[in-house]
Amino acid sequence: MTGEDRRTPIRVMLVADQPVFISLMETAVLRLPDLEVVAQAESLAEAHRHSETVTFDVAVLDLGLPDGNGADLIPDLRGSNPDVAVLIVSGSLDPSSLERATEAGADEVMDKFAPLEDILATVRRLGSA
Repeated sequence: MTGEDRRTPIRVMLVADQPVFISLMETAVLRLPDLEVVAQAESLAEAHRHSETVTFDVAVLDLGLPDGNGADLIPDLRGSNPDVAVLIVSGSLDPSSLERATEAGADEVMDKFAPLEDILATVRRLGSA
């Protein structure tokens, strides 16, 4: 089943320390009937609070957050949303950080500066799996 075939939109949580990135993603998602932003966070603590109260299909996580590494959030996300897919987006694709994200259970890792269409296509693919 593709994202377009879904009756309900793919619910997305955005976690990044840059409000501009969150705003850009949210603006793009608002134009798409098959995706919906259900939570936004600029820190691990804020994302953790959302994960306890909001159900989502895909978490888009930045690695560099003011209160830690986004990869550290993955086990908590899976604890409250067991089927959540995790897409790591990062402006710094340091091999050790990528390895840490993969070991923590990230489903996919992308450069934050990849074309927006590519990021959205990955969110759709992960949310439809």
